[in-house]
Amino acid sequence: MEVILLGIIVILLGTSVYFAYRYFTLKHHSHINNEIIKGMKELSAGNIISKVDERSYNHSVFNQLIEFLSRVREGVLLFAKNAHEKGENLSEHGELASEKADIVRAAIDEVGRGLQKQLIATEESSISMEDITKAIEELSVRSNQISEQSNTTLELTQEGNEKLKNSLKKLERFNQTINTTFNGINKLGGQSQEIGTIVKVITGISEQINLLALNAAIEAARAGEHGKGFAVVADEVRKLAEQSRQSSAEVSNIVKNIQEETDIVVKSMKQGTEEFADTNTNIVEVGTMFEKILSTTQFIAENNSNSSASTEELSSSSQQIMSAIKEIASISRESVEMFEELVEISDEELHTMQKLVQEANDLVALRSDVEKLFSSLNQDAENKVTVAV
Repeated sequence: MEVILLGIIVILLGTSVYFAYRYFTLKHHSHINNEIIKGMKELSAGNIISKVDERSYNHSVFNQLIEFLSRVREGVLLFAKNAHEKGENLSEHGELASEKADIVRAAIDEVGRGLQKQLIATEESSISMEDITKAIEELSVRSNQISEQSNTTLELTQEGNEKLKNSLKKLERFNQTINTTFNGINKLGGQSQEIGTIVKVITGISEQINLLALNAAIEAARAGEHGKGFAVVADEVRKLAEQSRQSSAEVSNIVKNIQEETDIVVKSMKQGTEEFADTNTNIVEVGTMFEKILSTTQFIAENNSNSSASTEELSSSSQQIMSAIKEIASISRESVEMFEELVEISDEELHTMQKLVQEANDLVALRSDVEKLFSSLNQDAENKVTVAV
């Protein structure tokens, strides 16, 4: 545009020189011939190529002016033509670029909305992840507590199992003692029966001795004086037999009582042995159950330990994920800010492109303006020359 304005200024300057030259020529050289006037008319009509014969210095200067103005006119017209073509191309490219800029702007807006949604989703995910992290941390604490309780339960179960095993061993020894006592009582009952049998034999012997003593006393009484000594012996034997019978009866009663008590004890021992056997069976079953409980407790303790470790790893992983989400949110926020800046720059570029298109359109219209200017200058010059003549 500055070059075009410079060309117009040069044209105006040349025209001014032309009119100044004409003025001084008409004023100081009123004898100018018709040929120069004809050349001026041609010049004012736009025919800058027309020249006059160089018969004087004024003619030569006039021809040089004609050549200069002709070159200026051709240069300006050529420049206006090129400017017109370039302006049309620039206008077309500018409009195309403006359309593409609109498309890019729409795409940027769409991406910006997507980033905004992503930022909102990331922030919501961050909040949700914080809740999940807190829940995992609470789960980790509870898992550790459960693991500690499981270990305590395992220790108590192991201790109870050991005590139960010791009790089973003691019960086994007690069972052996009961069996030994039961066998001894059974033997005692058998011996009591043998004693009763012996007592019966002794009682029978005592009765026979008593009967013999009675017979001896009868025979001694028959013998008279000679049988007195024998009668005394028979009486003593009878007394001893009676004492033996009484002692045998007492022993028999004692043995009978012993046998009765032995029978009661044997029955009680038998019932106690049966109950002990049932108790022992139950205790063995309890021991088996304790073994299962111990195995289950060990399994639970191991799983709780693994769960506690897994929960701690999960807590660590969730914290890492939380950090990554926060970093993504920060990057998304920065991306949104960058896209907002990019939108502003795009708007500025679009505005600049629109101004460039407008200037290109102005440049296209410049050729018509230059042609109109030359036509107007030629018309004014022709009118002034006609008036001067």
